[in-house]
Amino acid sequence: MQYSTLSSGALQEIILSKYPLANIVQCEYLYRGMNDNYFVRDSCSKYILRVYRHDWRNLKDIESETDLLEQLKSNGISVSIPIPDKTGNVIQKIYAPEGLRYAVLFSYAKGNAPLTEMSSNQSQNIGRELAKIHSLTINKRLKNNRCHLDINDLLHQSLFAIKPFIEERDEDLIILEEIVNKLSSKFDKISLSDLSFGICHGDLYPSNYHFSAVDEVTLFDFDACCCSWFVMDIAAFCYMTTQFYKNDALINRAFIEGYQEIRKLNETEIDLIPYFGAVNHIWVLGTQCSNFEIFCHFVRTNIKRNIIRNLKKYVDTYCT
Repeated sequence: MQYSTLSSGALQEIILSKYPLANIVQCEYLYRGMNDNYFVRDSCSKYILRVYRHDWRNLKDIESETDLLEQLKSNGISVSIPIPDKTGNVIQKIYAPEGLRYAVLFSYAKGNAPLTEMSSNQSQNIGRELAKIHSLTINKRLKNNRCHLDINDLLHQSLFAIKPFIEERDEDLIILEEIVNKLSSKFDKISLSDLSFGICHGDLYPSNYHFSAVDEVTLFDFDACCCSWFVMDIAAFCYMTTQFYKNDALINRAFIEGYQEIRKLNETEIDLIPYFGAVNHIWVLGTQCSNFEIFCHFVRTNIKRNIIRNLKKYVDTYCT
């Protein structure tokens, strides 16, 4: 068995009973991503229980993520945090049919994801919060040096992972290889050592932060946290605004303004934002292809539509 779906009832009885929760009234399976996520609610609060996929993250990986979140929270950064159980542990072991899995209970990020629209005020707020993270983590590495990403990992290894799924689509394969060559050529002409490097969120998409009714932002889902160039986080946000929102230019301008209120970007970093936006998307596609058993529907269906051509349109528009 590659991947079991664990019973909500069993998780409530075996795992959630370890926590000082007040009369659990709901434990509901939400969705499967790289991991499984469950919505939990007791009589006082809401939570998210994440059950990590077997062989996706080891114990040291998860410890590095939870340690990072606790450090960010202790420095006043608005993030969802791991909840300790009655004995102080934040990571639980589960012996699933496919092997050992781990689970962490997280605080719930109040508000909602901006999936249909975003204001400039909201965008400024998330820019400030991201800059606070980068200011704290510059030149630092994760506890076990996990996910240290360079151009080879982000671009060339990702292309290697994607190619088998588009080899029958000659035009898409040619387009993607041309994009990778264009991006590589750009990076060959600059000194990447001029870019700030440290611990990144790694997945700064609209589904991974919530805004409250008064536009306070809370970031969550640091499963993809990594060591890379900070411009990668910035670029991920800016790339996705072009895909989600009609007012993307306004949103991106406000985001950069908010970020630079806390931490200044140099000219090279600003120039490379659209290029790293394309790199980030290629990396995401590569990760999904590398995890075919989870994203089989996407890989089989969506990647065969206009994914590559939309990426080309973005590169032609912004990477000039």
